[in-house]
Amino acid sequence: MRSIPILLLFTVLSSGMDPPALLWEKWFFEEHDGCYFRDIELVSADTVFITGSAFDWTEPILPYYCAFLFDVSGNLLWAVEQPWYVGKGNDGVVLPDGSFVITGRCIETESSTYSLFIMKIDQSGSIEWTRIYDYPETKEEGYGITSLPDGGFAVCGRVNGTGIQEGEAWILRTDSEGDTLWTRRWISSGFSDSFNYGKTILFNENELCLLASGVSDSLPTYGAHLLFYDLEGIFLRAIDYPELYYHFPRGMCIASDEGYTFTTDVNPVLWHTDQYGETLWWHSIYNYGNEEGFDVIRTMDSGYLFCGWGGKWQEPSSSEEEDCTSIPAAEVDTGWTEDAWLVKFDEDGNQQWEFKREAQTNHCHYYSVVQLPEGGYIACGKWSSSGYLARFAPEAGISEPENATSPPLTVYPNPCSSVLSIRFSQPDSGHASVCIYDLSGRLISTVADGEYPGATSTVEWLVQDGLTSGCYLVRFVTITQAYSVRCIVIK
Repeated sequence: MRSIPILLLFTVLSSGMDPPALLWEKWFFEEHDGCYFRDIELVSADTVFITGSAFDWTEPILPYYCAFLFDVSGNLLWAVEQPWYVGKGNDGVVLPDGSFVITGRCIETESSTYSLFIMKIDQSGSIEWTRIYDYPETKEEGYGITSLPDGGFAVCGRVNGTGIQEGEAWILRTDSEGDTLWTRRWISSGFSDSFNYGKTILFNENELCLLASGVSDSLPTYGAHLLFYDLEGIFLRAIDYPELYYHFPRGMCIASDEGYTFTTDVNPVLWHTDQYGETLWWHSIYNYGNEEGFDVIRTMDSGYLFCGWGGKWQEPSSSEEEDCTSIPAAEVDTGWTEDAWLVKFDEDGNQQWEFKREAQTNHCHYYSVVQLPEGGYIACGKWSSSGYLARFAPEAGISEPENATSPPLTVYPNPCSSVLSIRFSQPDSGHASVCIYDLSGRLISTVADGEYPGATSTVEWLVQDGLTSGCYLVRFVTITQAYSVRCIVIK
């Protein structure tokens, strides 16, 4: 029997840490209309993969782009031109062999309706295959995708819509070629609701966890809730959060305690649950009611980084001395501006720092963010009608743990290419585990799981074939402590 969780409402408390320095920011496809970068994923220590949308009105036949590869200096290496009438990428994952898979929505021909798509892209940016999932006369869209241990994928979104968000929450399970194994729809029998959709899907502890919105006969809340399925599509449970009645889902990550942390959109909150979806703590993270959340990631110190935007009314500047040469020309002729927003929290949900990029008379959003192996971050989003990237330095002033002179977990060599030695210690004999995770929280390997003496032990992780270069987390857990360090894999 599970113990009853304690619900804690945290206020936003600053620890006094300064936000990291903004190293550079860059704008892309400035001659394109409606360009934005929706999701960013770490590929290696040197490259990041982005899904989004860009198209060029200056060309006789409009080229539409849905995926991009950048180096960590912000140089565009390649862009994928989507093969339909129009389309956009909403979410992507990096696969163990260095290829990519994305989902989003597309319109196949000028007379078609929205369709959900999955696209496989190789390491050079060439399309390997695409799959379309569509019901005639309605609108479908994919919002989230995750890879599975058997090489297949799970996708979430909406089906049978008649508007941008109307329809039913939709889950698809496919094989490694994108062929459908099963689908599930989630809506009540007595409601035709405009807010039903699946936003983010994750694989954890042999379950699919879906962050969704809508109502059902048993879950009356219109806002965010969690749905759980096994890999065969059998419904396991659902958790409703009455406090989130008008808070709709955005991003979610797996927490260091194997639970889930997610954020919502308008008047965003940070919500943390155990692995069963039971609430452990939550708090509001908006200031004036003019903010919107998009995503949250787990950081290497087991904390969280939230991204979104904060809006305000102000008169557009008329100063002739204002230097706007380094940013795209303003395209908003009102006093309403939207400033890109990052907020860092520790693992207990206490705010550590906040950063807002004032956009003057433009709209600037951070849609997604990734932490780099050497520390620091790259955030992606949009600046008015331009794709936008910003890179941040590592945080300054992060204190070392009290036992930094004799840490309970060390790894070597670091970086490694084939074998990583992991040394861990505990004061008393007992159960201990050592696991390897990628930065999205997906379990890569269980290296140790058993009884160990009250002393120092050493185990080895054999880096499996097909694992991509990049940053990984080594996590050591006992009954009394949990400790993580990062390692770099270079293949």
